[in-house]
Amino acid sequence: MNLQSVKQRYGIVGRSEKFDHALKTALRVASTDLTVLIQGESGVGKEVISKIIHEYSSRKHNQFIAINTGAIPA
Repeated sequence: MNLQSVKQRYGIVGRSEKFDHALKTALRVASTDLTVLIQGESGVGKEVISKIIHEYSSRKHNQFIAINTGAIPA
């Protein structure tokens, strides 16, 4: 899987070494059964990264459910 094709598929524009590194890491962990914690400020692409991990995982045929944990009361 080519990093550029993943970016095109998910509408990612622009270039950032840190984001490219995050994408490469997401693609690498997608093939594992590891639990992944994605952290970052609002608007940095956390949900996109989680969708990419899901799409390239063995669980891609299951439903993807995004949860905004910040909206869950303490």
